[in-house]
Amino acid sequence: MSKLNILFKEAKKNKKKIFIGFVTSGDPNYKSSKEIMKEMTKSCQIIEAGQSFSTSTSDSPIIMEANDRAINSGMNMKKTFKLIKEVKRETKTNTCFVIMTYLNPVKIFGLKKFVNQCNFVGIDGVIIVDSNLNSPEEKILINGLSKNKIGYVKIISPTNDDEFIKQSIKNCHDSWLYITSYYGLTGSKNVNINNVKAMIKRVRKYSKDIPVAVGFGVKTPSQVKQVSKYADGVICGSTIVNKVAQGHKKRLKGKKLATFVSSYVKKLSKGIRK
Repeated sequence: MSKLNILFKEAKKNKKKIFIGFVTSGDPNYKSSKEIMKEMTKSCQIIEAGQSFSTSTSDSPIIMEANDRAINSGMNMKKTFKLIKEVKRETKTNTCFVIMTYLNPVKIFGLKKFVNQCNFVGIDGVIIVDSNLNSPEEKILINGLSKNKIGYVKIISPTNDDEFIKQSIKNCHDSWLYITSYYGLTGSKNVNINNVKAMIKRVRKYSKDIPVAVGFGVKTPSQVKQVSKYADGVICGSTIVNKVAQGHKKRLKGKKLATFVSSYVKKLSKGIRK
């Protein structure tokens, strides 16, 4: 059983919800990014560390600009693993870390090498945004990750059919499903609660147990609270990355930038229903 699975089971048992924060690894640079993640462990049960990719397909301009900052600072997959390892070592945190990326950077790095590094560093889960169901790459990743008790997370949106949902549940049996509240770019709209309720209902037709976390357009504590009425976890991404950009424009660095961002993350996390 993966650490992610255990986390959601314990939360459900104690009638609690999970707060998940996303940041781009290496944004705006290695040192500041590490300090930001270290501070975020105080408010997030799960941190999604986005591996920068210049031709991503579902990222908003906010995330794309973060990708550019990270790439320009010299960030790559090897450094992302190093960064997360250091954060875990220096914080001794129980926060779960999930790498969120696209298939191309993983293939360039090497599928088996990627799985081995996830295991070595202590990564708890992986999201490959554009991996196709039942593709050779997906099968290699699922087999390798599951052997090391690392969760595999699939993204499902309102446009996916029921067959996609059923297969995603099967592939993520030891993890959770990432539900987008609308079809489109991350953070480009406000959360669509009607879609959230409809999507969770569709998932529950096929599984009463698999945890679901909702992202895309969750930008305020009140929206976090609203989503947590229905989902097991709530994901805030673009709104946090935007706060990193704001701090960077103010020329904040290192711990000062981390404090600026983490105070905002803390406010968002308080929206979680107790």
